[in-house]
Amino acid sequence: MAPRTRIARVGVVWLAAFATLSYASASTPVTDIEDVDFGPSEAAARHNAFEICNAIHSAMRQWGLSLNHNGMSLFLATIPAGVTLHHGTHSPTPPPGPEWLALEIEHAEQFAHPRWRRGDRPGPPGPPPPDSEPPPPPSPVAQDQQPLHFPPQPHQPPPRSPNNNNDNNTNPDSDPHGHGYLHTYLTTTPLHLLYLDGTSAGNTDMGTLDTQDLLLRLNRSASLWDERGRAQALCDTVSSWGGGLHGVLRMEAGFEVIQCDFSRGLELVAASRRPEESDCLAAGEVRMFEYIKAVARRYHDIGGGRVVVDWGSMVSAFFYEVDLGNPNGTVGMPRLVGVSDGELRAIRQRVEDVVKGRRGEGRRAVNWQGLVDMVVARYADRLRYMAGVDSVEVMQAEVNGLLNTHIDSAVDDQGYKAALKRCSGFYTLGVTPQTQEDSLVMAAVETVTHSICSTLFEVRKVVWENPDANGGSLELAKRELRDLMDKLRWTRWKECAGCGFDEVCFIPVWPYGDKAAHEQPSCRNTTSLTKGWRDSRYWQSGPGMGPK
Repeated sequence: MAPRTRIARVGVVWLAAFATLSYASASTPVTDIEDVDFGPSEAAARHNAFEICNAIHSAMRQWGLSLNHNGMSLFLATIPAGVTLHHGTHSPTPPPGPEWLALEIEHAEQFAHPRWRRGDRPGPPGPPPPDSEPPPPPSPVAQDQQPLHFPPQPHQPPPRSPNNNNDNNTNPDSDPHGHGYLHTYLTTTPLHLLYLDGTSAGNTDMGTLDTQDLLLRLNRSASLWDERGRAQALCDTVSSWGGGLHGVLRMEAGFEVIQCDFSRGLELVAASRRPEESDCLAAGEVRMFEYIKAVARRYHDIGGGRVVVDWGSMVSAFFYEVDLGNPNGTVGMPRLVGVSDGELRAIRQRVEDVVKGRRGEGRRAVNWQGLVDMVVARYADRLRYMAGVDSVEVMQAEVNGLLNTHIDSAVDDQGYKAALKRCSGFYTLGVTPQTQEDSLVMAAVETVTHSICSTLFEVRKVVWENPDANGGSLELAKRELRDLMDKLRWTRWKECAGCGFDEVCFIPVWPYGDKAAHEQPSCRNTTSLTKGWRDSRYWQSGPGMGPK
């Protein structure tokens, strides 16, 4: 079996200065190789069980996807009719597509501005122009000294030119004064989308684009900043499958849709011209901070039933026995770069098959996220508490409180084998898999719950069944629990407590930056956030993009 996926405790996230090294600028397709006998397997699902369950728990949630940003899974998702979506641009007229729609209005506001020429961009710094190469990364030697960063906005409309007709309204006379516009759209029919998990809208060389460039586009050297080419290629791909998809759903600092055709399923209800920067009280850092706060409100739920995920459609690299290691040695995030061309094609074919197979179905699916949520809700706080108790009696009470419900005292259950089985299968007892993917997820879930339950029974053995349990027994039990927590890696354990209204629980993510802060996100206000932004080496070295 391929080496176990390395999931990092350090590294990168959504409020990062997104990557500094680009892929080679030439477009090199994945080469044809001979077909391989290859497919998803229960063995792989059990091997990657913790990663699969965490992917399900974090899907469509900004918090977990920001901490574990290299998504390896794809789902079918639907935005129902009657949902408002937003688009920031330089023109009052709708684009033909492909173009981007934000689920949060503050996200779209970041793009509601006139087009800029290189070097004359007003206000706070933003992303490098699309036709420029990002600056080189900071020296690895100085990693821990790098400041925190705000994200660039990767799909900024490129400068107007005769050869670029993708953006909405490239006519230079469309608004001679140069203004920004905020469009609001209403979905008139359900939008069916291919959802890519992780921080898949993050333009980094760290693996956030792997499922798009390597898996879906079969392209090993796509340009890092070629968002228009990427959007067009993704739309061409999902359209060719004939599954009725409208586009792709991704996340950066906020969730967004790449809508392939704005004439399908959308009604423009408003196109409001934005005030000049000098007339806006919430300009610069304040506006950016409001944007971040809006994103943080989606840490745990996209809200309002705005996105419905078809959990039975999940296709994941974690279902396959492939090398998901990170070749850069980043203790961290899984990558697809070590997966062979034939394996990539096979996984991609499975995605296409699922898209076609689920077409027209009533979205019959087990709610895997709801089920995993219940597991996390039952055990997360208890495990963290038990790993820090200082009394054998307290540990006894806690472990018995978790396990006694599964123990039948009327029978002789040698070694508690039957009780362990009941505990491990408690949450999947009434589940009937509907798809092949359901069966793989079920294997992963039961692997995780078995690990939890078997650890708890070991703890019970050490502190309850041992009549001589003492301080040494307690320490042994706590080590068992900490080892379990290291395997589970639940993002809930990194949440901030008690942030004020003028603060946000900030995930500092910068591949060359503050690793300790990424390990333990903390409450930050406007001042502490923008200092790193203004001092950033990234912004100062960008062509014409330094602070004014």
